Amino acid sequence: MQIKTIHSDLYESFLEKYPYQSFLHSSYAGNKLENDGWNVEYLGYFNQEECVATCLLATLPLMKVFRYAYIPRGMAIDYKEKGLLQAFIRDLKRYLKKKNVVFLEIDPNIPYQQRDKDGKIVENGLNNFEIVNNLKSCGFIHLPMKKGYDSRKQCRWISGIDLTDRSAEEVFSEFSYMTRQDIRTSNKYQVQVRELQKDELYILDQMEKQTSQHQGFEASTLTYYQDLYTYYKNHVKTLYAYLDLNLYGNKIKSELSKVETSIEKTKEFLEKNPNSTKKINRLKTDEEYYQSLQKKIENISNLYSKYGNEVPLACCLFIEYGKEVVYLVGASNYECRNFKGPYAVQWEMIQQAIKKGYTYYNFYGISGYFNEGEQGYGVFDYKRGYNAIVTEYIGNFVLPIQKPIFNIYKKLKKEL
Repeated sequence: MQIKTIHSDLYESFLEKYPYQSFLHSSYAGNKLENDGWNVEYLGYFNQEECVATCLLATLPLMKVFRYAYIPRGMAIDYKEKGLLQAFIRDLKRYLKKKNVVFLEIDPNIPYQQRDKDGKIVENGLNNFEIVNNLKSCGFIHLPMKKGYDSRKQCRWISGIDLTDRSAEEVFSEFSYMTRQDIRTSNKYQVQVRELQKDELYILDQMEKQTSQHQGFEASTLTYYQDLYTYYKNHVKTLYAYLDLNLYGNKIKSELSKVETSIEKTKEFLEKNPNSTKKINRLKTDEEYYQSLQKKIENISNLYSKYGNEVPLACCLFIEYGKEVVYLVGASNYECRNFKGPYAVQWEMIQQAIKKGYTYYNFYGISGYFNEGEQGYGVFDYKRGYNAIVTEYIGNFVLPIQKPIFNIYKKLKKEL
């Protein structure tokens, strides 16, 4: 068997048959890596004329004269076929040694052990301990399996919804009661959702910066979002939820008119039947509702003064690739959170994913902590509301290519 460089078209064709296909495997990701300064090549492993494995190999300079190699989300190979895996890694090591690579890192998006939506391990559930052992048998070092967020690594914990052969109604019915209510609230307020064009990404950028200040994380840059559009092309989409104050105002005025009519009729009835407990309670309820509508009218005026007719509520960037839709970036207007903009965006995108035939809705990164008060619990709990099942990946592995140099590097960096 032999390793050969292959064209990205052949690489993409092979990926289509790979069960763990990810947008980070894609040639689009490869193009972006090249733009970010990596050297990228696509490798195929051939048994005579048949391609039996592929990978996107990216390298960077290391300690000036050496190189570091990375295969995003791992090789596209049958990891359970131990003989094939060992043969490929043996030949890959030879290939990398010629390129003066010190070590290779991979982070396969392969589930480690089955978990439920609460993050609990499923009793007698599926696991891929065999794959971990197979990688170790090839000389890989399994790095510590940590929880939490690490901006230097791809996420090890995600959650998502299986959409296979399911209707929007079936998926909606499995959301939590509060999530369903929040989606209905966004509909009641007539929250609008539309797709942003590339030249409108400043809306996402502004909102993400506001969100990062409120939640205490470092926001990405406008250039980062624009680069995603440049390299992922029609595979990237940003949905924007906003409140149209004219539509919303007309809705409130219509409700106000209805409740005024109801109050007048109830008062007329009570003039003739002053002891009707039912109508007395009805009048009290209507008057309280009337007051709340008046406050909404006042709030509309305040919102118009600050935003104009269009009030930004939420912005989410997605990547559509392979069999899944990935929720990659999300931002929202905290001041206007009662309009439930993020729920409007997610529900719209879930429905689009189902219509287009995607089989997985990937809510992407969570921290791996599942108890209230722990890091990232709020993000996890929000996604759990959509009945998103937790997935724990097998983690990061490094393969020393030049062991003496690798050991020196490891002592210097203290990161591996």
